Amino acid sequence: MLKCTGRCATANRFWVAGTETWNSTAGAKWGTISGVADSASLPGTGDVAIFDALSGGGTVTVDSPNGAGVVTVQQITMGLFTGTLDFSANNNNVTLSVAFSGTGTGVRTLNMGDGTWLMSATSGVVWDCTTVTNFTLNANSSTLTISASATASRSFASGGRTYNIVNLANTGATFAAMQTSGSPTIATLNLTAPLWLRAGNGATITITNAFNWAGSSVSNGFLITSNSIDGAVATISVASGAPTINWAAISTMAFSGGATFTAINSMSLGGNTGIAITSPRGGGIVSG
Repeated sequence: MLKCTGRCATANRFWVAGTETWNSTAGAKWGTISGVADSASLPGTGDVAIFDALSGGGTVTVDSPNGAGVVTVQQITMGLFTGTLDFSANNNNVTLSVAFSGTGTGVRTLNMGDGTWLMSATSGVVWDCTTVTNFTLNANSSTLTISASATASRSFASGGRTYNIVNLANTGATFAAMQTSGSPTIATLNLTAPLWLRAGNGATITITNAFNWAGSSVSNGFLITSNSIDGAVATISVASGAPTINWAAISTMAFSGGATFTAINSMSLGGNTGIAITSPRGGGIVSG
């Protein structure tokens, strides 16, 4: 049983109110101990909001708990929750400085709403849907942004769920690593250079609308590889069109689904299929 005595630097806040609204009124909705309504304060920017097996089930409607239209906490955890966490009623923007964790076995639903989810952790698994037993994720029209500004790796454990817009965004000037796992379906996948995308070992990322992967130089481009130690390639699948990657080094990746893939101002590091790669100086086209 997790407990935070007093006002800790990072406090656990357990939802105990069942079907209710998570807003700016604390009331008896939160506890410092799982399942105990001890009138804890609202989770703040440095706290963990936990929805678990003793939260009372039902539907938690999210409505601007940390200011007009925003949710700003360190982490949201709902792996053991039985019920629905609903951001779609008010479409709040969500900023998490550590992670979202949906991994677990509770019969749970996340409605992401139409807002922007910003994951700003400096390292680690920042979106964790590793175990998705009994988990329903409705992306709605949301945007999920995983932001990086340093070289430490961040991980997007997709759980093979369907997402709307996903941004893997480097806000710094040096290469940052983003690792994916699972085989998600993503409407639009945007990459911001300079970025190293390490796609899940043997996984397939299916893109149904568009991807925007445009670098501008060798130092402001992409390294796109499978996250493989045994040679198992990862796959990018797009059903149609002519997706183009600009300024990338690509290794052990398969491109499939019916689209015609091209990488310009780029180079192959070997082990690729399904893409025509042209070097920066027009030195010919390779496909492996």
